[in-house]
Order: sequence, then C-alpha cells, then structure tokens
Amino acid sequence: MNVILIMNDTLRYDYIGANGNTWMHTPVLDRFAEESAVFDRCYVGSFATIPCRHDLIKGRFGAPLNPWVPLEWEALTLPEVLRENGYVTMLINDTPHLINYGYGFDRPFHAWEMIRGNEVDRIRTDWFKEYRLSDASKFKHNSQMSLYHRQTKDITKEDEYFAPRVMSAACEWLERNAGHEKFFLWVDSFDPHEPWDPPQHYVDLYDPEYDGIEVFWPQYNLTENFLTEEEQAHIGKLYAGEVTMMDRWIGRVFDTLERLHLAHNTLVVVTSDHGHYFGEHGLQSKTGPLYEEISHQVLQVRHPDGIGRGKRIGGIVKPPDFAPTILDMLGIDAPAEMEIQGTSWLPLLTGEKRSIRSTAISGNFPVKVTGDMRRQPSMHLPSGWSTLTATNRDWALIDHPDPARRELYHLPSDIGQANNVIADNPEMADRLHREVTRFLRRNKAPRWMQRLYAEGLDEMEMPEHSDFIKYKNMRGMPHATPLDGNVF
Repeated sequence: MNVILIMNDTLRYDYIGANGNTWMHTPVLDRFAEESAVFDRCYVGSFATIPCRHDLIKGRFGAPLNPWVPLEWEALTLPEVLRENGYVTMLINDTPHLINYGYGFDRPFHAWEMIRGNEVDRIRTDWFKEYRLSDASKFKHNSQMSLYHRQTKDITKEDEYFAPRVMSAACEWLERNAGHEKFFLWVDSFDPHEPWDPPQHYVDLYDPEYDGIEVFWPQYNLTENFLTEEEQAHIGKLYAGEVTMMDRWIGRVFDTLERLHLAHNTLVVVTSDHGHYFGEHGLQSKTGPLYEEISHQVLQVRHPDGIGRGKRIGGIVKPPDFAPTILDMLGIDAPAEMEIQGTSWLPLLTGEKRSIRSTAISGNFPVKVTGDMRRQPSMHLPSGWSTLTATNRDWALIDHPDPARRELYHLPSDIGQANNVIADNPEMADRLHREVTRFLRRNKAPRWMQRLYAEGLDEMEMPEHSDFIKYKNMRGMPHATPLDGNVF
C-alpha cells in the first residue's frame, strides 16, 4: 500500500464545507470527506509549523513539546523506517521553514523538491523602483513586503501561484514514479498560510463588492488596534479564496491517482497543522492562547480498502499519532530507537475502539514571554509564561502557571469560547490542570518546567540552569534579514 500525506499549513477545521461550514466552497475536500474517515477531534500537539512537523515525522510529543528547532541528525523518523522497509520516499514542499536555514526535513527522504519563493524563502534580489501599499502600517514589515513583491510580481496566471505549483509537482512526481512497488509521498503546501493573495476570481467569489484596502499580509495585532470591521472581514474572505484555490488543486492530485490507477492501493491523508484567528478573541494572528480556531486540526483519511469510509470519528487524536498509525497500517514494527510517544488511531478507523486518549495537550514549548519577544504590542500574551491548552470531550482549559490567569470553556454550549466558566467549575479546571502536569511528567519535561506548572513559581524563584536559559528567550526560527526595497 502506498501512502500520501497532504499537509496544508494554517487550514482551519471550520473552513471546510464537510465540517459544517455553510458559505465556504470546498467541493473537493467535501467529496473526499464522503470517501474518508473524518476525525472531528484532532488537536495540535506541538505548536506551530516546525514543532508540528517534528510531531508528525517522529511520532513524539517531545519533552514535553517539540520547540522550533531543526530536525536532529540523530532522530529516527517515519520516512527512514519506511525506506528500510522498501518504500520510495519523497518530499514535495514550498514550506520554506522545512529546508531553509538548515532545518533538515529533507534529510530523511530519498529525494525532495522545493517550490521556491514562498514567504521568507529568499530566492531573488531583483531591483524594482517602487511598490506602494494603501496603508503600510497594516502590513508586515518593509523587508518581508519587499521580499514578497520581488518573488510574486511576475505571477499572472493561477497555475503560477504556490499551491497550484506544489500540487502540480506532486502530480508530475506520481506520473514519473507510478511504477514503484510502494512509495511514501509527503506533500507540504504552505497555503493557505498568509500572505493571502489568491487570483481575483477567488476573491470575487466571496467579497465581490469590497472596495477597501486589501490587507493580504496583515501584521499580528489586536484587531481594534489597526483594522476596521470591513477590513477584518475582508481578510477572512481573502483566506477563504486561498482555501478554495487550494481545494481545487488538491483535486488534481486525486484525479492523477485515479488516472494512473493508483487510488485502489494508496492511503491518502489530508491534514493541517493549526488555524488562524480572523478577529475571534479580538485577534488577527495565530499567537496567544490556543483556542479552538487554532488548536483544532483537519484530519481526513481515505483508506484504499474503504476502512472507515463515511465515518465521523470523535476520539481525540494528535499529530504524534500519525507515525505509529502508518506503521501499524503497513504491518511494520516501530523500532525502539524511535521512542514513539503517539498511539495508533487505526482501532478508531476500524471501530475496534472509540477513544485512545481522554485529553489533548496543545501549545508551545513553555517559554517566558518578554517585551523583546513581543515585538508588536499584538501578541495577546501577558508578561509571564505562554499557556498550554488541555481539551477533553466537553471542556477546554487555557492553563497557566498562575491560577488566576486560567480560563475554562464548555465546548458543547460555547464552541466560540466566549464565556469563561472557570469560577463555576473549579473541579473540572483542577482536573484538566492535573492532566497538564501529568503530561509534563510523563514526557520528561525539564524539572523546572514541571515545578513551574505544579507549583506556580514566579520568575524570581526560577532556577537558572541550562534548560531554562536555553528556552526562556527562544524566539523561534532565526530569520535572516531579507533585502529591503522601496515598499510604502
């Protein structure tokens, strides 16, 4: 059996028609959902882009969550295990963070192809005279906008956009490699991540009458600080257009599988790493506490034998479960060296089990949020520690070392998480907080981190040892400075 993983960065669960959205146009994924098992409770483990890929490729939560760091040379990964068992492995991506700056996610595969030029991928130094924005204060900073203009100014047709190029590359690879006995293809599309600049016909599908500023790459901020109500609504429509374009081109991959007579022997998994806020909780960003809009992931699985076809699965699953599940489906034992922490969700697919865990813990590797890290006033993070989210069947706790900063939401009655009910449900908050501390212990979090959540130590009491020093000022991926240009 072949395996294809299609990862769509920043694709929100609730922006797919099959998941209950009544205004989105996602006919390909809607049809795919009818042929698949749809996991309704897939949640982020390690946040965001790179940490989630660590979870997926290694089958591990980390210690306790994977931070934003390169793939370790010594890590044993899913594609390497598949290689040892006769699989041809391939990575096709335009997600720059996987390859740029030596992040090494190409290493485990037989081969890889990168579609160049998306977001921070520095491919051009082309000179240009001037590029004017309607209101530069609403957009990403000047160097990123000049980089964006250099790399996209020549695009005139839909098939020149990034998602179409990634999916076209996947179709071409399938045509050239259909003769292999078995393969594992990882297709990593950065769309629908910002910047949101789909062809105009997709924008007109959702907001044909809009006549304001097109803030296609907004800064991360509190919405009331810099966006009008109309501008904020339009940003969400630009994103919707990007999703619909992506949906269409994923359909090309599915059509290619059928045309090459590969669908009958190919497992296809469509997923996402996290979502984005479009004004919810007062945010235009994907920073801050991980509410449902961010933490709830897409996961649709089409098994060639029809296992799970048409099922909506309510058991909680997470990205570290992907690697052990694939090995389980293929009848391959996970090597002890992988130190798998995830759990196969194959029993959920077959109906043998209804759940494999009671609670999902989601978040960044816990870091100290300082003024320096909050480069914009925007991050919706108070001074202090970043939060972890604990989600079970009915409840979600935004956990914090300081009990006064915790929030609790009852999801069946408040999926938008607008009503913090922690004062009325202290027992449930305590129960979910204990799940967080158990998760930290079980996954061998540094001792200072376990104490931080168990005892609520303040900064003055925190020991200054190597683990703490290493992570307390972590900013994520180092962005080399792009070439500035005349962007106004």
